[in-house]
Amino acid sequence: MFLNHCHIFPHGAFPNQPELGTLPELARFMAECGIAQTVAFAPFWGPRTKECLAGEEINAWLHRNLREYPDILGAVTVSPAAPNACALLAEYVGKGFVGVKTHPPVMGFRIDDPVCDDFYALAAELGVFVLFHTGVHGGRLMDYQPLLIDNIMHRHPKLKVIIEHMGISDGVGRGFFDQALAVVANHGARWRKGGVYAGLTGIAKPQHRQLLADMVQDAGSKRCVFGLDWPHMDGHPQAVGRYQAELAVVRSLGLAAEQWDDLMGGTLRELTAR
Repeated sequence: MFLNHCHIFPHGAFPNQPELGTLPELARFMAECGIAQTVAFAPFWGPRTKECLAGEEINAWLHRNLREYPDILGAVTVSPAAPNACALLAEYVGKGFVGVKTHPPVMGFRIDDPVCDDFYALAAELGVFVLFHTGVHGGRLMDYQPLLIDNIMHRHPKLKVIIEHMGISDGVGRGFFDQALAVVANHGARWRKGGVYAGLTGIAKPQHRQLLADMVQDAGSKRCVFGLDWPHMDGHPQAVGRYQAELAVVRSLGLAAEQWDDLMGGTLRELTAR
């Protein structure tokens, strides 16, 4: 398995659980769960993260610490609107990072703001995916609704995008799911040969089972990427239990072997191949 979406933190970022989110803990989780590879994001939040980093830039910190973990691949974590975004993207993709993690409401940018266009153009040129956190998260909804991704895809048709969480947030019903699925379909092989993918992180829950089935049916398994959202903030045993529960939901869909392989790493492997 090659799975997406792991949040990495320096030791001590969470005072009550100093090991939470650290690379040794992720390696332990992967070994116990039989996961061959993952994609990791640099720490851009956490109660003591900034203090623990002691001024080191977050992508530099992640790159330095990943040297001991060849099966954990890095993704650039940055706002596309940041003044140094293009420089960071070029530097760390050059050093082997395979994609980009963004969080519009936390990072404070609008998905289709023209100020981000240079960044999207560079990501398309470099052939790496840009992942957008979507779903209700306290920001101004009109700035990060999934439909805005359609705008940037028309301006940057060679860009690879993962619509993470597919517009769904816990406790908010369907959220922006229908928007997200429409954008994936609009930039799939049927209409346009664009590179928009459904990010399934956090969706494999009993209450979302039908939505998960709709994604696989309507978008196609080769447009679906399963993610962990590790470490889940509850510690190692809880993270393992949550992962096993999510796999059970996916298995309940009765996928063909090829579909299962796509979700559990095949699609992500193609996305990260350059």
